[in-house]
Amino acid sequence: MKTKTVTKSQIIKYSAVIISVLLVITVTALTVFAVKYNKNRQEMESISSLLAQEQEKLSEKESENASLKEEQSREAQSYEDALSKKNSEHESVVSDLNKTIDDLNKQLAQKTESTTKKQQSVTPAVVVPDIVPSEGKTVYLTFDDGPSQYTSQILDILDEYGVNATFFVVNGKYNSLMKDIVERGNAIGLHTYTHDYSKVYASDEAYFEDLQKISDVVKEQTGIETKLIRFPGGSSNTISKKYCEGIMTRLSQSVTEKGYYYFDWNCSNGDADGAKTVQKQLQNCSSFPKSSTEIVVLMHDTKKATLQALPNIIEYYKACGMSFGVLSEESSGAHHRVLN
Repeated sequence: MKTKTVTKSQIIKYSAVIISVLLVITVTALTVFAVKYNKNRQEMESISSLLAQEQEKLSEKESENASLKEEQSREAQSYEDALSKKNSEHESVVSDLNKTIDDLNKQLAQKTESTTKKQQSVTPAVVVPDIVPSEGKTVYLTFDDGPSQYTSQILDILDEYGVNATFFVVNGKYNSLMKDIVERGNAIGLHTYTHDYSKVYASDEAYFEDLQKISDVVKEQTGIETKLIRFPGGSSNTISKKYCEGIMTRLSQSVTEKGYYYFDWNCSNGDADGAKTVQKQLQNCSSFPKSSTEIVVLMHDTKKATLQALPNIIEYYKACGMSFGVLSEESSGAHHRVLN
């Protein structure tokens, strides 16, 4: 096999080719690298730009949050200051009110003590009249001219003692209490609408017109059409003669004919005649007719003195052994001698 001899010029030529190829490869590699580098650099610059934007936004948000926190802190402090101020003012007001209440309580205690001492020194003890054994008798407590500002308290006293009464009513601003009278077990009767003698006793027709008016009021307030009546001044009154001669003689007959039942009284607490003390009223009530089995007591629920005396009156009749009743159409009651 022949050995081919490479000349120096060929070596140089081949070396030049190899070097050229290497240069081309290197340049190409550098170019590719440069392109990738530039692309990566652009991407990094873009990412850096986005990151910078996000950091800027984050910085703005943090700044806003810091501002909000600062504002909230200021508001919270302002609220706490205002609340503290209000609490301080409230405590001051409460303290002043407590002091005022304490002062008023002291004054009230002093007034009460002073009033009690005056009452004890001025008001004599009530002397109970002699007890009259009256078993089998029935006492009818009757009240005229109401309802009034004292009626509710009188009803409470009646309830407390477990007794009932009969109320002969008039027209007035306390008409709504008529229902309470009936619902609490008491009887209701007709007295007068106006209680003006000059109008009521002007004529027979005037009386019945007045009577129908108060009857309508009672029906409206209670739903009851009562036939129980008491003449203003009683059937024995003589003042009616001033306005109409003989009217009571005619009325005492005609009311019965029309289905009414009139009641006078055979005992009175005297509250319309100046009896203003418990002692005097109790004494008057003890003067009942001993021969009668039915005691009809005239009182007025418009009198404060009667309100004060009522417990003593009830206790007295209970001590006598009487039973308590309400007037009805079956009651014999009491009738006066007609004087006109």
